[in-house]
Amino acid sequence: MDGMAHIVPLGRESEADDITFPANPDEGLRVGLVDCLALTRDCLTLAFASAFPGVHMVPFATPEECIGATVIEVDVILYHSHEDMAPGTSGLRAVKQLCAALPHIPVAVLSSHTCAVEPRHLRAALAAGARGFIPGTSTKIQLAAAALRLVRQGGSFAPFDLLTSDKRGRTEVTESAESKLTPRECEVLSRMRRGQANKIIAYELTVTESTVKVHIRNIMQKMGATNRTEAVYKSQQLWRDAGIEL
Repeated sequence: MDGMAHIVPLGRESEADDITFPANPDEGLRVGLVDCLALTRDCLTLAFASAFPGVHMVPFATPEECIGATVIEVDVILYHSHEDMAPGTSGLRAVKQLCAALPHIPVAVLSSHTCAVEPRHLRAALAAGARGFIPGTSTKIQLAAAALRLVRQGGSFAPFDLLTSDKRGRTEVTESAESKLTPRECEVLSRMRRGQANKIIAYELTVTESTVKVHIRNIMQKMGATNRTEAVYKSQQLWRDAGIEL
């Protein structure tokens, strides 16, 4: 990881069609799961283990338990919030606490609250230091896993439709479902932000250069960009427009 924030807005769960994880468990993703409810903690652990054998969940009941662990050998922390992210709530305090105490480990928020589909919920979590926001009410496990992988790689995750909504919840950019970026396109965009050439992107994603060019063309079309540089700039601008400082 180069320490640079790779800002990547993702589409919805129906587009998580070609995300893959390393076959070798030693190269897999280790997630520190913080969830106050034993049932959902166990369910998430079992669900990820079944869908993605290379993903290993390390469960914690509280942020304090996670922070107090003698050795935390995880790549990313997933905080499962069951309440609103309004200022002063325990959920928002927990996110700030985790980010402040473990700055070397990126934090993603999985929200099961009904307000998770509201832009303010997203903004509060990201402003508190989270690198990703996953609405549990509308996200399937394939996209959740893709989000965690991107956060692990140094990127940031947020649903495209929430990211392009104003503070009153109105959508400023009208986009059809087909115009959202797929997880694979987002992985390409993340590498574009690093200045990687098509050949390097193709090598890292184990695809052909022709496939990479197709992804880049789709990205530019969906972002309304005429070239690579503009596509990268617009992806970053989405976050600034949402009120999140990069």
